[in-house]
Amino acid sequence: MTQTHWRLAFMFDAPGGDLDALAEALAALRGDIAAAAQGNAVRMGVAIPEAREVTGEAAHAMEGWAPVDGAIEVSIPNGDEASVPAICTGLRPILERIAEPGSVDVMTGAMHHMVPVRQGDVFLSLSFRRGEGTTVEQFRDWWYNQHAPLCIPILGEGLLAYDQVHVDEAASRAAADALGVPYVDNDAYDNLTWPDHPGYIQSTTGDPEGMGRIAVDEIGRIDNTTRRHALMREV
Repeated sequence: MTQTHWRLAFMFDAPGGDLDALAEALAALRGDIAAAAQGNAVRMGVAIPEAREVTGEAAHAMEGWAPVDGAIEVSIPNGDEASVPAICTGLRPILERIAEPGSVDVMTGAMHHMVPVRQGDVFLSLSFRRGEGTTVEQFRDWWYNQHAPLCIPILGEGLLAYDQVHVDEAASRAAADALGVPYVDNDAYDNLTWPDHPGYIQSTTGDPEGMGRIAVDEIGRIDNTTRRHALMREV
């Protein structure tokens, strides 16, 4: 699909792990967040607690993954990505109020819609680095041309949107500087949308053999020790 936007993504934890308080704070500050985003489209989410209750083989596969409590995403039209540092500067005092200190990661890059976008109430957000020995170019080629075409039919019609953000290191460093947080070296911000939590469960458990092929395809391509993720409900 045609690449038309950049995405600026913030991942962070709730003070004291209080997800309800985080959701209330995001809702109350919606206008301020929109103003700081300079009129660009914004999506916000808070982790779904029951989605973290993973057992069996799935829990083993996610061992070592780091959870995250919340996310803010800003979609910026191509040509306007120079506004990223200013948006981060505007969001800095907001995130300082609502996020656990030291928990904020920020990244930005070209966003690719891998399926036609439909709206849903929950989304899975992940950030991660490429596997050791894989170049940025090799990783992006694999992710876009091999992994996505494998995943999309397995996840099925319940997958309402799938966005790949190919993280730009220089722009992300500038974003981190403007936000006043350490730069975290990520290669990818991955975002998938479903209608609701049961829809996510059906999509990710309906074809166990297919999910196994997805896991095998990721071996050596993704550094699992760097994953940060959560299934979130949109606020």
